[in-house]
Amino acid sequence: MPAHRLDTVALDRAFTLAARQVEEGTVPFVILGVANASGTIRLEAVPPRDGTPIGAAAVCLLASITKPIVTTAVMRLVQDGRFSLTAPLATWLPELADAGHPPITAWHVMTHTTGLGEVDIEQLLAQGGGRAELLRRTIALPQDAAPGSRFKYVTCTWELVAEAVERATGTPLDRLLRDEVLDPLGMKDTLFDPRPDRAARRAPVTVGGWDSDPLTEALDPVLAELLLGGYIGLRMAGGGLWSTASDLLRFGRAMLGRGELDGMRVLAPAFVDLVTREVTTDGLGVAEDRLADGHYATGWGKRGPTSPASASSFGHGGKSGTLLWVDPEHDLVFVYLTGVWGLPDPPIDAALNAVYAAVR
Repeated sequence: MPAHRLDTVALDRAFTLAARQVEEGTVPFVILGVANASGTIRLEAVPPRDGTPIGAAAVCLLASITKPIVTTAVMRLVQDGRFSLTAPLATWLPELADAGHPPITAWHVMTHTTGLGEVDIEQLLAQGGGRAELLRRTIALPQDAAPGSRFKYVTCTWELVAEAVERATGTPLDRLLRDEVLDPLGMKDTLFDPRPDRAARRAPVTVGGWDSDPLTEALDPVLAELLLGGYIGLRMAGGGLWSTASDLLRFGRAMLGRGELDGMRVLAPAFVDLVTREVTTDGLGVAEDRLADGHYATGWGKRGPTSPASASSFGHGGKSGTLLWVDPEHDLVFVYLTGVWGLPDPPIDAALNAVYAAVR
C-alpha cells in the first residue's frame, strides 16, 4: 500500500478552483472526483451559473476516455485467448488487405502507430454518414507511414479493432463492453447512447466547429444538438461513451487495484502492466517541440515532463473536457468532467495539480 495520503484540508483548494472556473466562465460546469484504493474521498459538482441542474450523477460525454475502457475489454479477450493483439486485423477484416494496407494489428491501433490518418468526423456527420461509412472511410485512408514506425494520435482507427472484435466473437461491441468490463465493475451508467433511459441526467455539450473555440464560437443549440445526435449514433469505439464520475472512479480504482475491484477481477496484473507501460520511447513519440512529445502506452496516456504525477501513473483525457487519471504510487484516482468540445488542457491541468498539491 502506498505511503502517501491526501490532506483533505489541502484538497479543498482543488474544489475551490473548480468552482472558480465555473464562476469565471472558463467552463459551464465541473464534476470533480477524487478516490483511492479504499473508495471515493470526495465527489462534487459545480453547476452552471444559469441554474441548470447538473449534479454529480450527470451523464457526460467521455470522448476519448472511451479508449482505455475499450482497451480493457479487448485485453480481456486477449488474456482469455479469444482474440489476438498481434494478428493482422485483416484476419477478420479482409477489406484492409483489399485496400492494400500492410498488416495492421490491434496493438498498432491501441498505441496509435497504424500509420493511418484521421477521418473528418464533422464532414462525415454533415453528409449524414453512419458507422458503416466511418469504417469505409477509415479503411480508405492513405498509409502515411509503416505500421509501428510512427506515433500519431488517431481516433477513427479504433473502428478497425471494434469491427474485428465483433466479427471474431460474433458479439456487438456494446454487449462486449457490458459483459467484460461494465457489469463486472458495476459501471451501470456507462453507455454509448444516454438518450433513451438517462435523458434527464445527460449533461449538455457546448459545441463549436469541431476544431474551433467553443466558448467563443458556439453553434446554435438546435444545430449543436443535431450534430451531437449524429455523433451519438456513430457509437465510436475511440470516443463515443458517456458516463458518470462515479463509474469512472470505479474503473480507475480497478486499475489502481491492478485489475481488481471489490473482489471482481477484470484484468490480470500482468496485463495491467502491459497496457500501462509506455511505448512512445526511443524517439517514437518525439515532436519538434519536446513539450508536445507523445507519451502513450496501450490505450492509456502517460505523464509528460511538466506533470507532478509519478512514473507509474496513467490516464486519458477526452476532447469534451474530461480526464481520468490513475496514480498507483500516490494511491490516487482523479476525475474531471465538463461539457466543452475542444476545451484546452490548462483548466483540467490546474485542477489535477491542485489535487497533487494535497498529496502528503
